[in-house]
Amino acid sequence: MNKKFIYSAHIYILMIMSTGFMLHVFIVPSVLTSTHRDAWITVIASILPFVIWTSLVFYIYKKLKNEDILSLMFKVFYKPIAYALSGILVAYFLLAAFVTFRFTLIWANINYTQDIPNFVVAFLIILISFYAVTKGIRTISTIAFLILPPVVFFGFLVGFGNVKNKDYELLFPVFENGYHDFFHGFVYTCSGFFEIIFILFLNSFLKDKVKIKWLIIVTFILLMLILGPLTGAIMEFGPVEAEKMRNPVYEQWKILTLGQNITRLDFLSIYQWLSGAFIRISLNLGIANYIINYSGRKKWSLPLLSIALLVAVMVPLNASSFYNFLQYYYFPINLCFLLCLMVIFLVISKLKGDSA
Repeated sequence: MNKKFIYSAHIYILMIMSTGFMLHVFIVPSVLTSTHRDAWITVIASILPFVIWTSLVFYIYKKLKNEDILSLMFKVFYKPIAYALSGILVAYFLLAAFVTFRFTLIWANINYTQDIPNFVVAFLIILISFYAVTKGIRTISTIAFLILPPVVFFGFLVGFGNVKNKDYELLFPVFENGYHDFFHGFVYTCSGFFEIIFILFLNSFLKDKVKIKWLIIVTFILLMLILGPLTGAIMEFGPVEAEKMRNPVYEQWKILTLGQNITRLDFLSIYQWLSGAFIRISLNLGIANYIINYSGRKKWSLPLLSIALLVAVMVPLNASSFYNFLQYYYFPINLCFLLCLMVIFLVISKLKGDSA
């Protein structure tokens, strides 16, 4: 990504669009499947680890003092270790982009692109993402800033528009089967939210300072991005039916009506979904390219990463197998990886302080 300065407001919006998309779309089905009716209680309780994690991220940010996390990694660790960590990070961000890309292709094919070859849809998505990354982080963040207001408006539209379809009694009783499921849900909520640690990779692009109060506000916004659609799915479809749905957030659009004559408003969700997917794919692809092309001299890196991503999403994979992969492997491993990454970054900040 090109070295163009952005402001902290851009980072907040990028987190809302990228991490919010994961929480809003990917995490809701997994939390429902693992925690059942108690899912909404788990999400509310998740505010404690969310705030603790946000505070740790801000602590590291302050310790870095606007220095680039990658350059510090090479300063405090032996080069072989730093290169190994860089390779792991590149693979991680590519995997995150792949998951978003693949999920989007499956959703599009099921709902409205049955007659269009998957390659055409995938090629168009990777093309616009590639172009956005070539233009730089400033372009990606500006696009996120412009497309966020309609995304928010459509979110309120489906939320308040379906009030007539909601039965609040379906949220109760809670803890019917004990507390095991309640705690199990933290694996998925934290796996999604803990991604905000990636603002540290954007530190060197910042022109101003990140403020803790705004990070806390972003934390609560992300909490609502998962709590709103999750409670909506339970109240509109019931906990049993909601668990069976692979995309309960999208299903809520299908029952939305405005008055007697305006129905089938689910086409508006296409804008919401593709906006979030585009920002998330572009951001992850951009960070992966930034890590591998840290010197700025590897012009081949972005085309190679983009082609690899396109080839990966075109590999035939059964939708059910993909969802099971997310549920039982990707999200738990993702949480473990982010916890390890936090430890590594804390070590870097400590060693930086000792060497200062």
